[in-house]
Amino acid sequence: MEQRYETFTLLVLNLSRCVQKIKNKEVESLGLKGTHVQCLFTLFNSPTGASLTSLCEACGEDKGMMSRTLKELTAKGLVYIDEQKNKKYRNPYKLTELGAESAKIVSEKVSRILDLVAVGVTEEDRVKMYDTLSHICNTLTEFCKSYKD
Repeated sequence: MEQRYETFTLLVLNLSRCVQKIKNKEVESLGLKGTHVQCLFTLFNSPTGASLTSLCEACGEDKGMMSRTLKELTAKGLVYIDEQKNKKYRNPYKLTELGAESAKIVSEKVSRILDLVAVGVTEEDRVKMYDTLSHICNTLTEFCKSYKD
């Protein structure tokens, strides 16, 4: 059991560190940070935009972190709020033209890296891996609900 714990936690931690490093290094030439990647990627794949709440869910971030990310992206001229007259809240965030160009580059980088890590992994193994990771994540998420915050 100890070996399973060590293997699982070290793999997950190393994967997380690698993903963070890759995100940071791949977008620094664009003047962006790793924290911007998921938001730009999500908005690039959401042509009608996305609310703060839906971005939080899609990016796995809390509202505070996502608000800071959106503020930074707005200051860079990459994102704007599409304020609709009939809505006070939940107005969608959208990419500006410059934001769409940057997000396209980010999306291409993501695709290139996914292709790189897929070498030697069959489609069947990839599907099983994602199914297994989803099961583990869902189980641990439910378990964590038992803790009092």
